[in-house]
Amino acid sequence: MTDRRKIAPALLLLAAVSVVVGSFQDTYGLVFQGGGLYQSVFTSLWGVTSGTPEADGQDTAVHYAAGMPVVVCAALLVVAAVLAFRGRGRALALVAAGALAGIVFYYVTQVLHEEELRASWPGGPEAFEFHFYAGTYLLAAGAVIGLAGAVLAQRKQPESDEAVVVHQLGADDDTPPFGIDLRQETR
Repeated sequence: MTDRRKIAPALLLLAAVSVVVGSFQDTYGLVFQGGGLYQSVFTSLWGVTSGTPEADGQDTAVHYAAGMPVVVCAALLVVAAVLAFRGRGRALALVAAGALAGIVFYYVTQVLHEEELRASWPGGPEAFEFHFYAGTYLLAAGAVIGLAGAVLAQRKQPESDEAVVVHQLGADDDTPPFGIDLRQETR
């Protein structure tokens, strides 16, 4: 049977890679069509880009910029994975995975809230097309994988793989092992 502690570092590393790659991918996009106006916006954890040529020269605000906290949590997951190979780092794995899951959960709830706000604007939800992209799914998958790895890392390492075996030689009834009397009563 596979030892679950050996799977934990691999899961922690996979989570770190997944969230770092996901942070640079587009997480969601918004297309507005109404009144002869067409505008598209694509957002990652690092910033907002516009898909319309007219808006290329304009400054775009950084909405929900969570790129740096996600990368810091990913770095902590890598350190926890290295320590987990040595049987340590259980607390760090739990803290890093929990912080990462919290950041991703907060980001996704903010994006869903923005979707609700945009739907209430004039023109209604028909004027907007809201799409989630690969970055969101990579972030969510990385957060879940990180939590799974942190949970598996919590299992304590056994002191020794060898068990103590006590053998009784012949009919040595005078010396009971561990103070247990081996003589049986006859009725």
